[in-house]
Amino acid sequence: MVEYEVLPGWKSDISSVRNYSDLPKAAQQYVERIEELVGVPIHYIGIGPGRDALIYK
Repeated sequence: MVEYEVLPGWKSDISSVRNYSDLPKAAQQYVERIEELVGVPIHYIGIGPGRDALIYK
C-alpha cells in the first residue's frame, strides 16, 4: 500500500539563501521530515542549478 503525506509548501525564492536557519520554516520542516522518513541526516541542500548553490545544514 502506498502512503501519501502532504506537507506545507513555500512560495518565497530561496536561491539567495546561504544559511539553513534562513530558509522558510516550511522548507526546514520538509527537510526534517525527509530525514525522519529515510533515517539519514541531510547535510547539503541544493537551492539552485550551480555547483555552489548549496546550503550546509
